[in-house]
Amino acid sequence: MHIERKRIPASTIIEAVTTLTLPDIPNYAEKIIPMLLAEAEGRGMAVTGPCVFTYEGCDGSPGTEFVMRVAFPVDACRGQGAFVCTEVPAHDCLCTAYRGPMKGIGPAWSAFTPMALQRGEALLPVGREVYLDWIDQDSADNQVELQIPLQG
Repeated sequence: MHIERKRIPASTIIEAVTTLTLPDIPNYAEKIIPMLLAEAEGRGMAVTGPCVFTYEGCDGSPGTEFVMRVAFPVDACRGQGAFVCTEVPAHDCLCTAYRGPMKGIGPAWSAFTPMALQRGEALLPVGREVYLDWIDQDSADNQVELQIPLQG
């Protein structure tokens, strides 16, 4: 597994925030992603990049509740709606590529996290998945970048 340190540029995002467990993610994502896209379009915001899932307080256990953010980068925040627009400052992260079905993403995180910790950098307790190419739950061709932001 190749790990890279990467600079993420500042961005404006529209996001949905909820508390859930790992088994809840597929149903939540299926519902919330079309809603986010529809609201962005309705508010005149152009989506400028892929969907990003951010996990805060997720320990990998199926029964643990954690905060999940589902977001899309947009060109600017316009209007009001059900979802919040916010600015994400530029920051550094450690990242690795994952390709495959969603059933393999947990094992990918289980391999990536200890390798990232071994680098000795100050990691934030956050995981992020950037869905570069999404086909479906079972596709071997899904491409997801796993990221762990760095402190500072």
